[in-house]
Amino acid sequence: MQKKLGIITIALFIIALKSSAQSIQPITLQEAEDTFLNRNYQLLAQRYRVDADKAQIQQARLWSNPSFSATWGFGTTNKIQPFYGGNGGETAYSVDQLITLAGKRNKQVQLASLNAATTQAEFFELMRTLRLQLRGNYYQLYFLQETEKILQEQLSNLQKIVDAYTEADQKGSVAHADVIRLRALQVGLTNDYTDLKQQELSSQLNLQQLLGNNQQYAPQVDTDGLAYYNLQGYTLPALIDTAMLNRPDLRVAQQQLQQAQVNYSLQKALAVPDLHVGATYDKNGSYAPNFVGLTLGVDLPFWNRNQGNIRSAGNQVKVQEQTLAQGNNIISTEVQQAVQKINLMDKQYQLLDFKRFGLEYNKLISEVAQNFRKGNISLLQFIDYFNSYSDNVKNTNKLILDRITAYEELNYATGTELFNKTK
Repeated sequence: MQKKLGIITIALFIIALKSSAQSIQPITLQEAEDTFLNRNYQLLAQRYRVDADKAQIQQARLWSNPSFSATWGFGTTNKIQPFYGGNGGETAYSVDQLITLAGKRNKQVQLASLNAATTQAEFFELMRTLRLQLRGNYYQLYFLQETEKILQEQLSNLQKIVDAYTEADQKGSVAHADVIRLRALQVGLTNDYTDLKQQELSSQLNLQQLLGNNQQYAPQVDTDGLAYYNLQGYTLPALIDTAMLNRPDLRVAQQQLQQAQVNYSLQKALAVPDLHVGATYDKNGSYAPNFVGLTLGVDLPFWNRNQGNIRSAGNQVKVQEQTLAQGNNIISTEVQQAVQKINLMDKQYQLLDFKRFGLEYNKLISEVAQNFRKGNISLLQFIDYFNSYSDNVKNTNKLILDRITAYEELNYATGTELFNKTK
């Protein structure tokens, strides 16, 4: 059993050494965001959608093509003369142009413009969502790597103690039960380290996908600078107003309402018949040779007056009005929730001086290890201190991460860079 535990520990250290030997690139948040904007595949695809919809504006401005028709006589039933155009033969030509009435063309251009603007707003909404994911994984990876450093150091120190106790156990100078307890502590810490590496791998993978490559990263974070974040100078009504002005998803809802209104107007305009204007030439088929005439045509709206489409478009306006109202309510509640979360995190954060507390705790655990080796404290006391130190490191990093995440969620809720501006 002891041999198996030793092999497992050694294997984990070999894996850790191999991982650290791979090319791990330090990256700042600014560098991560620049890479994200230039290489994220979802953003690139959405940019092409914006360009595609802008091209539809040009298409909507184009006039309908004129139509041309020709008639060549085939003679009469008494005498067949295919394509005979000489004296007595028949040839006729006509040109027809569709003229749209009731402002249909302008409304179609307006609808295409609103659709392109909506796609543009959806691009910024996608960027807002992915940026929150980017920063969440960036900070999570940083604190996981920081915690990993501590756990590696603890495993290294614990391995030395286990080796010393194992050797002493073989000589009969320590109780074998103490060795078992130390190995149990080692197994527990090894499991914590394994779980941590799995979380780190997941965050690393998510960050790589957001940045569009398979490079391993080591985020560089100025935690001292992040400690100065606070809500002083920001009121809840002002933050809600900021969100109402800057949230791209609200702009999407507003533009979709405008689209529905323009489409309703367009559907009513489509009930108005369009005009066909043209000219015709007839060589010998009319009352006089070489007849030239002007043609006018219009559909007669006896049965189809676009009633169903008009009614459907009117109901779509009501749908978008309710969607917009819901969006306004969601924004208000999201901002309020983000502010409440920050207040909760800040209260917990201010209870402790993390920098001072961390230095004192690191000094304490070092002294505990020395006193344990000298036999000044019992094994149970050592295990209690050791577990407390591990829990303190994980809980401290988690609280700092949760606090930073709360401020990032307020950025997300307001649609602006109130905190942690990279530009």
